[in-house]
Amino acid sequence: MTTTGNSGHEASHATLTVGQLARAAGVTANAVRFYERYGVISGYRSSGNARRFTVDAVCRIKLALAAQRVGITLKESAGILAGIPPLSPDLDRWAAAGEELVRIGRDRISRLHETVNELATLEFLQADPRAERSGVPSGAAGSR
Repeated sequence: MTTTGNSGHEASHATLTVGQLARAAGVTANAVRFYERYGVISGYRSSGNARRFTVDAVCRIKLALAAQRVGITLKESAGILAGIPPLSPDLDRWAAAGEELVRIGRDRISRLHETVNELATLEFLQADPRAERSGVPSGAAGSR
């Protein structure tokens, strides 16, 4: 969410407008607003009422974009990135967030791989032992 005022951001820190952030992150200005709405990034209003973002918003958007490609939701990304304060120079925090996104992504990929293998073998169509005992034909257990 955009807040009013400086919110502790000093003028000496580089800040970006919506357009500058969009160009730097490789997204549209509407996408920047979308990521802000979902809490991936947060901005503030300058004294001239312009929306501004700290430079680390570029990294936050790029991480969220990569995470989305493996099925990680914006809500999940926002939650992970929320542990990193704006302008944090703590590389351990950034690395931990990246590692958590990788862990979640690998888990999603593994589950997807299992599902694809199941589809390839048609394993899910094989007889359900409970259905055979009840006299229901194979593959028809859920059709009643």
